[in-house]
Amino acid sequence: MLDNEILAAVKAGMKGELDSVTVYEDAAAASTGEVKRFFQERAAAEKEHFNYLLGYYKTRTINLTPERDAAAELGGGWRSAIVGEAFLKQVASSRHLMAAVTAALHLEADAVRLYRDWSARAEAPALKGLLDLLVEWEERHYADLLVMQEELERSYFDVNRFEPF
Repeated sequence: MLDNEILAAVKAGMKGELDSVTVYEDAAAASTGEVKRFFQERAAAEKEHFNYLLGYYKTRTINLTPERDAAAELGGGWRSAIVGEAFLKQVASSRHLMAAVTAALHLEADAVRLYRDWSARAEAPALKGLLDLLVEWEERHYADLLVMQEELERSYFDVNRFEPF
């Protein structure tokens, strides 16, 4: 990839990360307790991604020196949320939060595709490593949200008293 393509890719990635932050922060504002903390943690993780990409963009030249360790800068702080029955009931009882989970799933899937595509085109090993790390993070977010959405479906039908036709 040429530098101008890399900068365009980083800029697009930053927009995607901000979109994710917005969805997660809105969901956190509409929730309480464990659910609020879950969405706040996701917003914080997406902010880390954004800030990392912003650091690349601000330099106007991609810092691909070996001393910059993407894994060390991004890794270590992420953990899966423990989703309990009370958590599921709170999310399932809110159409807004259910929509936030669905929107977040789409944003995470888009991020995985985007970073994977850029990684396949990247020539610099450090940039490829960064993009592969972002793919891994977004895949974990996506997998967690997918499991949550599957578990929420049952709670959603229970909370809203849907019965088979």
